[in-house]
Amino acid sequence: MIRKTALAFVALLAMSMADTAPARADVDITINLGYGGFYGRNISCRTGHRIVERRFNAVRTVECRGKTYRYTGRRNGKWYIIHVSSYSGRIVNVRRWYR
Repeated sequence: MIRKTALAFVALLAMSMADTAPARADVDITINLGYGGFYGRNISCRTGHRIVERRFNAVRTVECRGKTYRYTGRRNGKWYIIHVSSYSGRIVNVRRWYR
């Protein structure tokens, strides 16, 4: 009985002496909504196409001129017209397209 108690005490003492990782006070949180990223320059039509392909299927390019590029895409069996900012690469507008 004394031997088991002594072994348990030694094991407990060894566990308490082990190095533990220091606590961190900072917080690392990343929130990604999946609407493209900020590129800081004009993006190409192909890059906009790839951004839209992340969220939609059967993506087709409609227009790649001006401030926004337009694409059509399918999601959940419904068609959408997607506008992507030519400057930032963010999806700025999504409208349902009734075919």
